[in-house]
Amino acid sequence: NAISEAAYLTALERNGDVVMMASYAPLLAKKNFTQWTTDMIFFDNSNIILTPNYYVQKMFMNNAGDRYYEGIVTKNDNDTTLAVSCVRDSKTGDIILKLVNAGNELKTLKIDLSIFKKLNKEAEKTILTGDAEAENNFENPENIIPSTSKLKIKSNFEYQAPAQSLTVLRIEHKK
Repeated sequence: NAISEAAYLTALERNGDVVMMASYAPLLAKKNFTQWTTDMIFFDNSNIILTPNYYVQKMFMNNAGDRYYEGIVTKNDNDTTLAVSCVRDSKTGDIILKLVNAGNELKTLKIDLSIFKKLNKEAEKTILTGDAEAENNFENPENIIPSTSKLKIKSNFEYQAPAQSLTVLRIEHKK
């Protein structure tokens, strides 16, 4: 569910001139008192479980942009398992790529950042990935959580998107 949400959110970003806001429901669910399993946060009397859906929403919230750029990431348009977005945060100047692979195998994406000048040659990479059957639950509350690392980039490079993943690349703009 979380990877599908990520793909959907890239479409909202692509249409940000028309879509002003999005919301999430249901947000909270008490253990053993739910009607469905796509809630964002589960709890009992002493624990809180953050779902992969929570982390997708958080990754998009923390990496919002206000200008969308088309054609930065090249993918096979017939491959419906891939969704991408490129935005710029005008407050920081950062370029933010969101790369979703809902497929069951690694996919290669071509990225062309040559229209942007003075970008850092190292991106912050945050990735959320896991087995399609895995979940965060009361026994394994951190089974699927994002991890952050650095990624060396060039103005043109390829990115290998893991299966069932959301990757956010945040590239600092040098002033």
